[in-house]
Amino acid sequence: MTRAFRLSPRTAGEVIAGVMMMLIVAGCSYATRETDELKDGFDELMKRPNLTQVETDYEAMLQTIRERLVAEVGICGFRPADEPMSGTFCGDDLTNVDGAQERYFNAGVSYGNLPDAKWDQAVAIVTEETRQHGFGEPKALIDGPGDHEVSFRGRYGGSLLFGTGGGTILTVWTGCHLTEEAHRHGTFRPPKEY
Repeated sequence: MTRAFRLSPRTAGEVIAGVMMMLIVAGCSYATRETDELKDGFDELMKRPNLTQVETDYEAMLQTIRERLVAEVGICGFRPADEPMSGTFCGDDLTNVDGAQERYFNAGVSYGNLPDAKWDQAVAIVTEETRQHGFGEPKALIDGPGDHEVSFRGRYGGSLLFGTGGGTILTVWTGCHLTEEAHRHGTFRPPKEY
């Protein structure tokens, strides 16, 4: 015959209190770890230019590229996009970092196809200009008769896309940067609890 194991009310209360304390500590350590990761992300973003500086820099870069393509390659002028700039909060590990945002610039479209014979010249112009702004070498995404597209990776996780097909397009994504206000504030603010 087996004997039943029973706890006294006092012992049962101590066990329950111990289990609850372990759950609270485990939850706190997760929250602390998450906050530490966000702070590390914020600190890394503080080393980058603020979003306003990047916007100004990339808008000037796009303007120079457009002007050079029209003047040196002979494509039609770019028609402005209906929405030339849009923005979003940063993704991945930086989603909850206060003031962390990204921008997307659509430089418009030059109607008509850039001829294959002038494609390499156009890519050389874009490469020359993007290098001055921290972008790497072009990577071919599409390379067929009358249809070309290359991307350039930026030093802060952004990218620039240049292509031609039915028209010639030019877009740039900034990667994640702190807003001017968050950069000026300079200290990490934990996410708001709701």
